[in-house]
Amino acid sequence: MTCDRDPAARAADRGAVVNAFGIGSRPLRVMMAVFAASYVMLTVSANFSGSLATWQWVGLTAGFVLFLVAGVALLDAPGDPLPTPITVVVATLAVAAVAATLFSLPFPVTEAIQSGPPMGASVIVLALLAVRGRPLAAWLASAAITVVAAVWGQVCGVGSEYGVSITLPGYAIMIMGSLFSLMLRPMARQIYALRAANERQVALDAAAAAAAEVRDRRLAALDERARPILTWIAEGRRFSADEVAVARLIEAQLRDGIRASGLDVPEVRDAAWRARQRGVRVVLLDDGGLSVLAEEEAALARERLGAAIAELLADAESGRVTVRIHPPGRETLASVGVDTDDRVALVGFTIVDIRDPSALRDKRFAR
Repeated sequence: MTCDRDPAARAADRGAVVNAFGIGSRPLRVMMAVFAASYVMLTVSANFSGSLATWQWVGLTAGFVLFLVAGVALLDAPGDPLPTPITVVVATLAVAAVAATLFSLPFPVTEAIQSGPPMGASVIVLALLAVRGRPLAAWLASAAITVVAAVWGQVCGVGSEYGVSITLPGYAIMIMGSLFSLMLRPMARQIYALRAANERQVALDAAAAAAAEVRDRRLAALDERARPILTWIAEGRRFSADEVAVARLIEAQLRDGIRASGLDVPEVRDAAWRARQRGVRVVLLDDGGLSVLAEEEAALARERLGAAIAELLADAESGRVTVRIHPPGRETLASVGVDTDDRVALVGFTIVDIRDPSALRDKRFAR
């Protein structure tokens, strides 16, 4: 039997098992329930006419319960292939259920159908065990059931050959189940690997499209803001002091779009422009803290954080204001350092602040 993989890998493969082979699916559960009902009806009808002792009915009931537990374990147990402990339990339950049922039948057996339900149930359980990726365990359990049936036949007086013979038809189904497991399981795994690769490619394409959109937006901004100045430079035009100041503001704004893309929102752009016009040195930095948030939460954080930063920039009349979005994983999402003639402060914003406008307002107007 193969070794178990880590829990995350087993959980990921569980979906492939359910979808590809129907393990744990509703149709298979319904069919198993129908078979369980048929098992009970055949067992009762085949033995009702005989005079079975109470202990024999207890044994027949115990065998049915053992089969039922094994079937539930096969349908509900996570992991692919089936984890080793559950594999051992299922195989043991199947052998124990056959033994409990056979040795509870009347001696000698009056009808061949009396041994039919336990043999059929054991074949179904072990075939499913093979499909769940444990064919070796299924065959070992089948061999053990043959030994149990031979001993039972010898003990009850019908001969060990008869006991072995009632197990032989099940081997044909076991062969089919094993071939199904060996041939189709790798194919199903490849199908789901291809699906996962396709999903990864779609994600990469979406990321590339988003990056292209950002690039196009930046190029459009560059064209809109810088083209006139670049045209004047190419024409050899002499710049006035005011035009030089505007050119420097445009340069700083374009630099902000590169170094602080998470803060590239209208409120921050306008507030930074006006603050720089007043002589404030504004530095905007983005270390990627917004990139790990969900899309809706990142949009909310960008909107509310941008409004708060705009307020702080509007208060600054001189000195330096440094705005930084922190790297992912830190408790503080962003911080604003204010160093002016009359104020030195560091204002931090957490994701809790972003979700609570009242807390954000208190920090925004902190003095």
